[in-house]
Amino acid sequence: MLHRPRLDGVAILDIVVAALATACLVAGAVVIGQARASLGIFLYISELGALTMPTAAQFQLGFVLVIAGILLVAVVLRDVRTRLPVLRRWAPAAALVLAGALFLVAAAVPCSAGCPSLLTSEAQWRDWVHIVAAVLGFAAGCLAMLQFATARDRWVARLSIAGGLAVGIIAATGGIISLARGNTDLGSTLEYVAAGIGVLWMIAMVVVHALPDRAVAAEPSRARVPVGSTLR
Repeated sequence: MLHRPRLDGVAILDIVVAALATACLVAGAVVIGQARASLGIFLYISELGALTMPTAAQFQLGFVLVIAGILLVAVVLRDVRTRLPVLRRWAPAAALVLAGALFLVAAAVPCSAGCPSLLTSEAQWRDWVHIVAAVLGFAAGCLAMLQFATARDRWVARLSIAGGLAVGIIAATGGIISLARGNTDLGSTLEYVAAGIGVLWMIAMVVVHALPDRAVAAEPSRARVPVGSTLR
């Protein structure tokens, strides 16, 4: 019979936070997906929340839910560390908090009507703020994913490596197509695929790290720290 570690207060709290994180991520993805479906056309994620768009309010709600989910995931993974050179200087949770903060900036500063490319004269200051914040947010998320490359649980490691590379490559391809004003159908679809992979990865991570019987095997290096401790 497998021995299941006894749940203490911190472990129970992690399970609750993991459940809330999953609920926020799923709800946010559904709200944004419904906003896109309601228009019946291919649009980039940012275009759903652009000024004058009928889906702007719905997009803002969905985006805030996703951001809340990202920050809650960071709470669950707060004491996880990586053994990767250079990347071990900060915790994956810190990278997730940074991603959440950047996405919050992108949500607070929606792009102008039509979300013009930064390479055109129509681009306004808000378009620069929104797009740069969103791109850096994706990059911070990819960084967190790659920090799990040394996880002792090979499935966590493989999922993180594959997910991090996939999100980076797919999101970058979609971004290049957007900047070049290329095929909007393909570019926007790639962006949604990249975002979906990131959401699924975060859900997988909180599930793995909230289960006490897999906690030791699943992490690069983990030592329980008190709730509310500073991310390093």
